[in-house]
Amino acid sequence: MKKRYLYALLFGIPGFFAAGIISLLAFGALIGILWLFVFGDNPWPASPDAVLSIVLVLTFLSLWTGSIITGYALGKKLESDPALNRIHVLISAGLTLLFILFILLQQLSVGNLGPKSEAHSVRSSVLKRDIPPAERPRGIRAIAAASVSTTLGMKP
Repeated sequence: MKKRYLYALLFGIPGFFAAGIISLLAFGALIGILWLFVFGDNPWPASPDAVLSIVLVLTFLSLWTGSIITGYALGKKLESDPALNRIHVLISAGLTLLFILFILLQQLSVGNLGPKSEAHSVRSSVLKRDIPPAERPRGIRAIAAASVSTTLGMKP
């Protein structure tokens, strides 16, 4: 494999994650600016939704493509050297694993991964019972009270 393609791959894989993070940060900043200076707390028109989505996707794709092109250009420059620089491969693999670990830890911290908490299981069991929607507990205190009464065998 030519170095230009290898370096495009070495830059492209971690560049995918970096482009995603940077584009989401830019998207949040853009929405913040629009909220503070343009639309405020008033209802937003429907037109910015499509434009903001397109801007998010184009930002992501341009950053990712830029990282791949940078890797390709660097690999093309380094093709005259026959030896493969193992440090570059280790840096790319380390960054990729770091981004994946960051994503997994974030998902674990918000409760999407790992064991579900007792409050989550109680809340879902309380809401799945055949209770009319008007009588279902609302809010964390009501759910906690319903879970205590269910645990003690009393009717909520």
